[in-house]
Amino acid sequence: MPTVLVTGGTGVLGCELAPRLAAAGYTVRIMSRGPRRADADAKAQWAQADLETGEGLAEAVAGADLIIHCATSPMGRTQQTDVRGTELLLQHARASGQPHLFYISIVGIDRVPLGYYKAKLAAEKLVEGSGLPWSILRATQFHTLIDRFLRTLIRLPLALLPTDFKFQPIDPAEVADRMVEFIAGGPSGRLPDLGGPEILSFGDLARAWLKARRRRALLVHLPLPGKTATAFRRGYNCTPENAYGRVTWEQWLRRRYDGSPRP
Repeated sequence: MPTVLVTGGTGVLGCELAPRLAAAGYTVRIMSRGPRRADADAKAQWAQADLETGEGLAEAVAGADLIIHCATSPMGRTQQTDVRGTELLLQHARASGQPHLFYISIVGIDRVPLGYYKAKLAAEKLVEGSGLPWSILRATQFHTLIDRFLRTLIRLPLALLPTDFKFQPIDPAEVADRMVEFIAGGPSGRLPDLGGPEILSFGDLARAWLKARRRRALLVHLPLPGKTATAFRRGYNCTPENAYGRVTWEQWLRRRYDGSPRP
């Protein structure tokens, strides 16, 4: 069976990918900075490695036929992880052979001047110029990410939000499904973007979130200046022509919160 290494294998997308890849006939190797977790699938291999330092990468990529690069650091040390870390991963991958490198990226990173997006775009360029067979898939924001945003921003009965920002959230399980389909076709270069079934304002997302959690809060629009805010208001992070997902935000919320109040 071919071996697939999943960087960031313990993250949201990695956890969705692993069982699907195993079902598709791959030997799955999870890469993480930490030691093997007690709840890890006993059938999956484990590779402890650090993208920032390169420690353990040679062993992690050894014998891999496919590398799915999901590891990222959006909240800090982005340059070290997403750019330098990708460069180190590619160096070790080339030394180990010619594995197919599949990189998961974000819709709009070439149009939204956010620092994290610039790092993801730089990582894409590294993959494209690596000399390895490659595929790059850009997806819109996951439902789980929007949920995390709202958990952070709505803690009090009054919340300041850029309610006019646009998002097209997608279920990470659907992203994983589509990735496995693409992988079966082999290296494909830049793939069509992948988006959720609907484009909603951040205000609409927040109101549905509050309703699903049976909470109340006054949402006050926070007008943000600058090119990045303008890009989100105009929906440059969306891909309406590639609305692949079927799980809507409200459907995901019902599944996640089951209509009951949560802390």
